[in-house]
Amino acid sequence: MKKIIISTLLTLLFWACKEKTKLSYSVTATSPTEYPTEVHLGFFTDAKNQLICGVPKTGMLQAGWQGDGAKGGQGGSVIPAHIDLTYVAYAEKKFYHLDADLPKEKILEVFRKGYLTQSNEIDENGKKMMVPAHYDILTVGMAPGGMVVIWLSGNKSRVEICRLQAKETFVDVNDFYQNADNENQEQFFNSWFKLAVPDSIQAEIEKNGIPFKLWDDYRIRYKYRFVVNPYDDKDKVTGVHNLQYSGEEDFITKQSDAEKYREQGIPYNVTVEFTKYFVNIIFDDRETISVFEALQEKHPGKPIDIVLTPTFMYEDIKVSVKCEQEEIKLQKYKLDGVYGG
Repeated sequence: MKKIIISTLLTLLFWACKEKTKLSYSVTATSPTEYPTEVHLGFFTDAKNQLICGVPKTGMLQAGWQGDGAKGGQGGSVIPAHIDLTYVAYAEKKFYHLDADLPKEKILEVFRKGYLTQSNEIDENGKKMMVPAHYDILTVGMAPGGMVVIWLSGNKSRVEICRLQAKETFVDVNDFYQNADNENQEQFFNSWFKLAVPDSIQAEIEKNGIPFKLWDDYRIRYKYRFVVNPYDDKDKVTGVHNLQYSGEEDFITKQSDAEKYREQGIPYNVTVEFTKYFVNIIFDDRETISVFEALQEKHPGKPIDIVLTPTFMYEDIKVSVKCEQEEIKLQKYKLDGVYGG
């Protein structure tokens, strides 16, 4: 009986401590560059339904799915438990409303776990030391189809918290903005579609529609790693920074960690740091998804290598994707730059 009482008290104490956990963070909002949105009203509340802060209203959102957007002076120090958000999706010509609980236990776990980031301190081997850090940005991402994703991010580290689904709603344009031209709903949507959505995307929408499934495809995790072949034995890999189309990212400096396979979304870009050089490669999403899907179909459950092979003096980087004995060369990636020397 005594053991049961002690166990119960410890459990209550544990949960009480968790509820009191307070960590400082800023709140940002973003959308894909090609499919901008704008917040109408939005806010986070805690487990007791008390207001924490608003979702920033900073105008049109198009910082990109991998960007954090403007902070707008919003933030908090209490674990959020609920989000209420209304926004306009210009490419879809509609308003969305989200009213959803958040996985506060997961948020708390990610906050507490933190991550390692590169400091300015130098270790005995002349390398910058990795030190513990805490996530300090909570980002709300809005993609076509009412898809809303929440991330926590820090320096070169970003993790998805959850994916939520907003529903189409009605908002009178007169309540949304100062309607000097007295536009009705249809006129408002048509004029802002032309102003906010890039011409190339307008043409793409007219021809093929909006690729609603794409952002969920980004979230599909594959087991892969980067295999980097330095040009010669004198040049060593000192860091690999992988930013993914899913919006997540990580930075690896230990060779033993870089050699491990990880469950992650397809890469958006990867920056590889060598002893003398560092290179940045940007991947084409459609090509990479197609290659990964093809290899997984032929080799179900097998891990994948993205092989990076520098040419002489790092003038170019050849990129291929390998699974077991099958290797496919990528054609549509871009070498954004080679620096150092």
